[in-house]
Amino acid sequence: MYTTRKYNMNIKALFAALSLVIILAACEDEPPNAYEPEPFIEGYMLVNEPIHGIRVFVSQPLDQAFSYTTGIVPDADVKVIGGGETYQLDYREVDGVGEYYYPDTTVTTKEMTEYRLEVTLNDGTFLTGTTTTPKAITWTIEPKATLQYPADTVNLPTPDSLEIAWTPGNNSEWLIAVFSLDTLGYGKYLTPPTDEVNDRTNNLDFFEDPEIPQYYSNVRWGFLQSTRVPTVWTAFRWYGRNDVVVFAPDKAMLDWFKVTQFQGTAEYNEAFSNIEGGLGVFGSASRIKKEVFLLKWR
Repeated sequence: MYTTRKYNMNIKALFAALSLVIILAACEDEPPNAYEPEPFIEGYMLVNEPIHGIRVFVSQPLDQAFSYTTGIVPDADVKVIGGGETYQLDYREVDGVGEYYYPDTTVTTKEMTEYRLEVTLNDGTFLTGTTTTPKAITWTIEPKATLQYPADTVNLPTPDSLEIAWTPGNNSEWLIAVFSLDTLGYGKYLTPPTDEVNDRTNNLDFFEDPEIPQYYSNVRWGFLQSTRVPTVWTAFRWYGRNDVVVFAPDKAMLDWFKVTQFQGTAEYNEAFSNIEGGLGVFGSASRIKKEVFLLKWR
């Protein structure tokens, strides 16, 4: 949701998984060259934020090179219905990533409200999904604006002053993510500014292997069942500017992220799709975030 690179990598993995399911299902009766693209949706309503980020795609066969421009559907009729209103969405591209959005940014998503997505493709295919937005959450202990790794890991007072916490809303499970906002710049944000470039933190785990696709993602996700946690240093892939983000998701978004982010496999499971007439997810969440600057160890 944040970076083009991360988003395109996730979509590519999902395309591959969706295409494999469709090809295997068709192989019993027809040859692979009879492949039929399958429409799918990925979209989320974020509480107290404008309506945006609704994406419509068609799957692509595994025997062809992946193409984002081939997969995206820019000319669908897309509506969101909720709170007694119908919102007709427009299409735009930002940094090469296409999305449907509502142009009036003064209209924001309401908490604890049912929204229905309706998508009609040019060939008449109709897709729909429904979500009920969670209650809004807020910070009770915000992330500190500046951290130093690994110095802060050995110089912490008691109790740990680097804990973060938030209100539960009406959730019992949450998602947390750390997004690197600038993998190149570092010194220009210091006082006084320098020419120093950014570096990876090189926290040792499975995803720090350059042979693993997740290595090149600018975001790291986590799953929580508590509203109070210590700062997790391995969540930071890069020094410098980072956004620490907590999501209180609805069930559709939570299930989708558990499968696509935490299973360690690109296998697609239709049981976690809540889209009628196609594949994918239409979910919602309350989101809070705080920018953190991670200083290098001197």
